[in-house]
Amino acid sequence: MRKTLLILILGIFILLLSGCTNYQNPEPDYCVSGSVEGVYLCKKIYTSYFDTAIALTLYVTEEDTYSIQELFSSVEAILSQYHQLIDKYNEYTGVVNVYTINHSPDGPISIPRELYDVIHYGLLHEDEVTQGSESMFNIALNPVLDIWHNARENTDCDSTVSFSYLVCPVPFDLIDDGTFETNPENIVLNLENSTIEFLEPGMGIDLGGFGKGYVSELITDMLDEQNIRYILNAGNSNVKAGGTNPNNADGLYYVALLRPNYENPVSADYYAVIKIPTGISIVTSGSNQRFFIGEEDGIVYHHIIDPRTYYPGGEALSVSIIYADGALADIYSTAIFLLSVEEGLDFVNQTENLEAIWYLEDGTTVTSDGFETYLFELH
Repeated sequence: MRKTLLILILGIFILLLSGCTNYQNPEPDYCVSGSVEGVYLCKKIYTSYFDTAIALTLYVTEEDTYSIQELFSSVEAILSQYHQLIDKYNEYTGVVNVYTINHSPDGPISIPRELYDVIHYGLLHEDEVTQGSESMFNIALNPVLDIWHNARENTDCDSTVSFSYLVCPVPFDLIDDGTFETNPENIVLNLENSTIEFLEPGMGIDLGGFGKGYVSELITDMLDEQNIRYILNAGNSNVKAGGTNPNNADGLYYVALLRPNYENPVSADYYAVIKIPTGISIVTSGSNQRFFIGEEDGIVYHHIIDPRTYYPGGEALSVSIIYADGALADIYSTAIFLLSVEEGLDFVNQTENLEAIWYLEDGTTVTSDGFETYLFELH
């Protein structure tokens, strides 16, 4: 009897042991084993959207029953749809997008409800960060942004000086002598008819200042509704995590902040590691992301344009924002970057649940009052 009982207990133990280790790779084309037994990291990289590489990593265990391939396809469908809607440089057959709006001389223009909602969101939050009477975020800045974009794409730019950057003529005359219609109050949206209209000629919109954050939030909302554990990385500038991380004992996710570098903008060197819980976004704006060197003066001219001067602005090389809402965090990062560090620090410290770290030109950093909560290590 005792021998029989011992054999039975041993059999149960073997079954339990095999149950702990029998979970196989759910999708070998995408998944690799994590550092914790029974956890798989399943990753898909999308390279066709928003001019960057967007990586989604799922943290999968035996309790997860969703289709990984179907989920990746659902995410790609969102990326594809909003990439086309927000694109201001290209038109697509059968799609009314920002390009359509900016190239339609007469209004009002009927637009898809999804695009209406993006534009409305941008207008609704244009005054989140102000300096004096001036909003530091403005989706109507497109006439000015086009000039700087064309300057970066100029065929007269010289790439022989360095493989990492271009040396280009600076469009001083176009900016200094130009007259631009950039007042967002002259953008009229009609909810009932889903239309947009410009009240002044020569106007245009640009949603690039928050577009990736907005779309990232749509994707992560979908993942959160399904209780999926993930980290979404939209080009190292928009990152959000969801769920308790089963691959780490503390349940947190760890994100490295890349050191801004003009000589090698895609350098993997990092200056800080941030630990973030579920539902938190990290969004970075930096002068090294898109820039050229002025042919006349050797100065860096980046893509974040100050609506007060129509020239690239900002004091730090980068600012990284920590906030729950990824879309609003994207707006914050764009606007706060244009403030002086002192002004930005004061704003962040007075805004509930908002934290930030600035990387300065001399290699030092400045952090907001509550940033230490998220800081794992600083180099």
